[in-house]
Amino acid sequence: MRELNTYVRTYLAPSKIAGVGVFALRDVKKGDKLYADMMTKLYNLPYDNFPDLHPEVAEQILGQWPQVVNGSAFAYPTTRIQAYMNHSDTPNYDAVNDVALEDIPAGTEVTEDYRKIEGAEKVFAFLKN
Repeated sequence: MRELNTYVRTYLAPSKIAGVGVFALRDVKKGDKLYADMMTKLYNLPYDNFPDLHPEVAEQILGQWPQVVNGSAFAYPTTRIQAYMNHSDTPNYDAVNDVALEDIPAGTEVTEDYRKIEGAEKVFAFLKN
């Protein structure tokens, strides 16, 4: 449970920037890690133990894996979060070092600077401008 309470820090939602984005599940302090490139792990946590999780973490997991109430195992994260992170010229997250560049309030979109990705201008035409 400690591991989930630590690692479950973001969620995916519609973005005003583009398509789907990554959002802070709870307040993230400047310098905190987001574990955005974490590999998927299988958890077998009994539903009776869910009250020991942070409420927003339990809600996030149950929203994706409702069969947990029936004893099913679940995977977290279900996808590599960093694949959904949108670009900003003034990012609040450093994807290279996995660190928040500033305080990120819960519900705020987490953004990175695509220019830090070698060769990104070949993929993202808007970076050439």
